[in-house]
Amino acid sequence: MRRGWGLAIWALLGVVALALLLGTFRSTYRFFPEQWTVSRNEATAIALERFRNLGEPVEDGLVVPVLLTNGTLERSLANHADETGVEALRESTLGRQLLLWQVAVYPPGALSREWTYRARLSTTGEVEELQMRVPPEEKLPDVDPRAARERGDAFLTAQGVDLADFAEPVPRRTETETRADLTLRYRATEQVLGDELPYGVEVTFAGDRLTGYRVWWDDPRESEVQASLQPVNLFGQLRLLAPFLVFPFVIVVFLRRYHAGEVGVRRSIHIFLVVFGAGALLMVLTALPTTEFVNFGFLSRRQTAWAWGFQIVVLWFSALALLAAVSWSVGEAASRERWPGKLAAFDALFQGRFANATVAASSLRGVAAGLTLAAGLVGLLAVLLGSLGGPPVGSLFGPWWEDAAWPGLTLFVASLAFALYGELFARLFLLTSLTARFGNWIGGALVVVLSSVLLWPFASGYSIPSTLLMGAVGSTALVCLFLRYDLLTVLLAALVAMVAVSGAPFLLAGDPFLQLQGALPLFLAALPMLLSLRYVASERHFVYRWEDVPPHVRRIAERERQRVELETARRIQSSILPELPDQLNGVQVAHAYLPASEVGGDFYDVMALEDGRLAVAVGDVAGHGVSSGLVMSMAKSALAVQVTFNPDVADVFRTLNRTVYQTARRRLLTTLCYAVLDPRHQRMLYASAGHLFPYRIDCDGKVEALESVSYPLGVREDVAVIPKEARLEAEDTLFLFSDGIVEACREGGDEQFGFDRLEDTLRRVAHFSVQRIRDEVLAEVDRFSGPAPRQDDQTVLVLRLPPAA
Repeated sequence: MRRGWGLAIWALLGVVALALLLGTFRSTYRFFPEQWTVSRNEATAIALERFRNLGEPVEDGLVVPVLLTNGTLERSLANHADETGVEALRESTLGRQLLLWQVAVYPPGALSREWTYRARLSTTGEVEELQMRVPPEEKLPDVDPRAARERGDAFLTAQGVDLADFAEPVPRRTETETRADLTLRYRATEQVLGDELPYGVEVTFAGDRLTGYRVWWDDPRESEVQASLQPVNLFGQLRLLAPFLVFPFVIVVFLRRYHAGEVGVRRSIHIFLVVFGAGALLMVLTALPTTEFVNFGFLSRRQTAWAWGFQIVVLWFSALALLAAVSWSVGEAASRERWPGKLAAFDALFQGRFANATVAASSLRGVAAGLTLAAGLVGLLAVLLGSLGGPPVGSLFGPWWEDAAWPGLTLFVASLAFALYGELFARLFLLTSLTARFGNWIGGALVVVLSSVLLWPFASGYSIPSTLLMGAVGSTALVCLFLRYDLLTVLLAALVAMVAVSGAPFLLAGDPFLQLQGALPLFLAALPMLLSLRYVASERHFVYRWEDVPPHVRRIAERERQRVELETARRIQSSILPELPDQLNGVQVAHAYLPASEVGGDFYDVMALEDGRLAVAVGDVAGHGVSSGLVMSMAKSALAVQVTFNPDVADVFRTLNRTVYQTARRRLLTTLCYAVLDPRHQRMLYASAGHLFPYRIDCDGKVEALESVSYPLGVREDVAVIPKEARLEAEDTLFLFSDGIVEACREGGDEQFGFDRLEDTLRRVAHFSVQRIRDEVLAEVDRFSGPAPRQDDQTVLVLRLPPAA
């Protein structure tokens, strides 16, 4: 019940937020035109008809309509908002120039900027500019200023311009190598800003050919205004470069975890294709109008569009898509370790499973939160920038979507690419990584700071502080949503906030087609909610099944299971292998056991017998790992039992051989060196079943191998071992070891440490304590092999007889 009330509150909040957004939009963006009744197609039709007043239509011409904003002029008007009034400025001739349709016609194969006709129209259809371009190299006779005045007056009157609203024209002549061009500048009597910013219309002549008219204004502070806007523009460029700046850091983390087998790439490939595909579709829809002011040398106007679009897709959107993909891979792995439930709704959405309450609840919260965020940001902008007439009109329109034939579709496609990139990078990758390291509060604050600087804003102002503040507010809301709910909620919230703010002008327009363009992106963003809403109160939830778990997560789980099993085996083996005291029955003892993996195949033991003797053993099961460790554990246990009952050398080998032969079905090669040491009588009975010979080191440093030859254990059903006796002296040292010592290889080569180096080391350290002998031998092996990992287990057992009584 509580969950149902919570979702109902979210739904109500979303409806209220949408109403507030639309209700307060015009009072926030006060320089936005009061009426917008002319769509792109209607503006194009008006312009093409009016071009007939200048000349013949261009056969098979390329028609390029775009929507223009003028940030510099708007900032100049905003500086006078308090003294003049926003309404008077918005309804003036200058106010109409803040948002214009421009329609240009290019002849077939023309280069960029070689248009033939160009018109600019207000949002209500008034033609603010009508121009015909005459190539500069075309020679034309001069026009008489008096005749030009008559023709100009007649032309403006025919275009619906009331000359009573303008002062007498001032002629301006421009001399070129081929002709003299003339401009008649009519100053408007309106002059809402007085002499500080004069404006009007001007009629232009190329030689004696009338080429049209346009609105003019002279802003003496234009350079100053442009300089004040430069920091914001540079900050915008930083955000465009952000994917390239952060990519090296993300890819390093990705590669490290990928090589460790902790991340997968299947879903990442899907995300890459979605973002890259959205970018490619965006360029197909908008490359032509977006490149209206781009010049690529000798490329034609159409070629310029495709060349620019190809570069943007290959260079920028591919980086965006790749960053989103690797952010998912790393962030998914980190999130599944800490918050696996936060990915459930997103996984279900990607799998097309809408019929469950998990997706329904998350998408409902996401849409409602996005509308609330959009309304809150627009309201905050009204408070921050009210004295300037509100935020800039140009901030409502991105660098692409407003120019397309279907701006609503392109707005959604662009917002989808930006939302996937921004939220997977900032919320899934950064937030999961930083909160794991610094905690939720500090990690969340760091994400807010970084995303405010690096990510594209939902809305912006005239300065970096106001733009950063808007980014911080939006990022804080999304961080809180992610920590409280899940990834799908925050992704839809970001997407809906983007399309709601930028789509609001279309929703409030007076043209039905424009209204459709405002509703379309909201509908597409809310589609997950609409498809799953009927299941919001159901008991059907998205529950992970084994086949739903990504392959790399299965690998991690399997590896963790194996790790636990190996750790258990290692602990069991450690409990089997003894921790020997420094002295047994008067004999000094030192030992070391270094397995090559979690579970080793070597074993050792020194057992004190009741009669004062010692039973000494070092064994080696071929290889290392679980199988070798199991055989080793079995052999070590059998050894302990046999020695307890009968430590005789021959009997020990007979029992262990039978045990290994009957139980080790894989015939794992097992070697053993076993001796019974009598320190009182200074003698030792020993034998070796395929194991390396032990060394005897006397007081003078002489190193002697105590040879004994027999088959390894388990090779034959019966093993013939003939014990040998060695006479010892007081303070003699016995050195027993496994083949991991002499077979240690130098890094990058096949050269082995070998017996010669071992014997030289033993001679050098013969007079040291048994612990020092052990450490020096192991250190010498380490110096020889370098950082190369051990290829086999290494066991060392050093014993020294007591001095003479």
